[in-house]
Amino acid sequence: MNLKEKLAALQKELRDIQSKAAAEKRDFTDDELTEIETKAAEVSELKARLERIAKSEQALADLVELGKSDDSAEDVPEDLASVPLGERFTKSGSYQTFQKQFPSGAIGAGTPVKIDSVRIGSMKDFFANRRNAKAVLTTDVARLQPIRVPTVDLVQRPKLTLLDLISRGQTGGSFEYVQITAVTRNAAIVPEATSADDDAALKPVSDLTTALADAKVFTYADGFDVTNSLLADAPAFASYLENELEYSLDSVVEDYLLNGTGADGQPKGVLHTSGVQSQAIASDAPMDLVKAARRGITKVTRLQGGTVTAVLLSPEDDEEIDLLQDGNERFYGQGPFGSGPQTLWGRPRAVSERLEKGQFILGDFRQIALLDREGLAVQAFNQHKDYAQRNLTYVRAELRAAQVIWKPAYLVVGEVGGEG
Repeated sequence: MNLKEKLAALQKELRDIQSKAAAEKRDFTDDELTEIETKAAEVSELKARLERIAKSEQALADLVELGKSDDSAEDVPEDLASVPLGERFTKSGSYQTFQKQFPSGAIGAGTPVKIDSVRIGSMKDFFANRRNAKAVLTTDVARLQPIRVPTVDLVQRPKLTLLDLISRGQTGGSFEYVQITAVTRNAAIVPEATSADDDAALKPVSDLTTALADAKVFTYADGFDVTNSLLADAPAFASYLENELEYSLDSVVEDYLLNGTGADGQPKGVLHTSGVQSQAIASDAPMDLVKAARRGITKVTRLQGGTVTAVLLSPEDDEEIDLLQDGNERFYGQGPFGSGPQTLWGRPRAVSERLEKGQFILGDFRQIALLDREGLAVQAFNQHKDYAQRNLTYVRAELRAAQVIWKPAYLVVGEVGGEG
């Protein structure tokens, strides 16, 4: 007996009790009142359960509709907010149609596999569970610990990445915007004018050097190969997809945020943006990089409102800083047995494989923004190379977004042999 049948039976029993008392023209007995209360409570509970099931079914229906369109920037329905991205794909109509056709993943050689593009969420959903610099580098009392103290820090703080530091939002399409490439603050105390030509009483004007920039929407895409048997196993594939999505797309997005040339169909990254300040590093020695980073911090903070939110390093330079020792071979930092926050001059250290050794970027990373246009979509097909013969399927994930750098002057690039 399903829930609806059970509910109907309980409601009939209640009506029978009421009809019996009415036919005998009497009030309910104590036993009948107790039975009515018990059954009424069961009815209410069953109705609530059925209502929750109906909402879940509607949420799945919304998910199917979500997969039919990949040009909307709206968020996923609220009921799906807690559903992992990989599971959203395996519950979509496109995937379930494939699974019904090939339930065991036994796909004959040469048989075409094509799972239509499914929009499984927005960029907001993709970044929903990401850490941020403040959460990773602070304790419960929100106090940064840039120094070594005689105690054991048991707080585990995972490494920060560039995508944990930047701003995120949405856009309706490509647009032009004004970048602030330099700032000269001329605020001053102005005396009262003593005559009509008293130049000392003129109000000061701060100078903002600006440049017009394009924020174009680009498609960031990456893919991976899976066996047909894994593709047909919905729970396993959802888990695999959930883990692989972040790794695959993080790599390509981070690369273009830093190294995009602005030509040949690429967005313009930080390393090719005019107005970003430069700082020379005297040599490959790690201590020279540390000193150059301190000078770079000054270049940002001397701008009114300039804040250094993090220092981005290559993995090699991050390692060299960890290994710095004094004359008695004591480590300057946490050492091999410490797990405290990784900082440089009190600023969080983040690592990017897209930076070369002898290169760093520091400044206000909130001035870099990734703006979602069409959300995250996943598509699977085996019309790729000789995959149909090899029982392999290519799964591609795409994110349509625009990247902007609002204030390049609030960022500093340090390089060995660079200028500044």
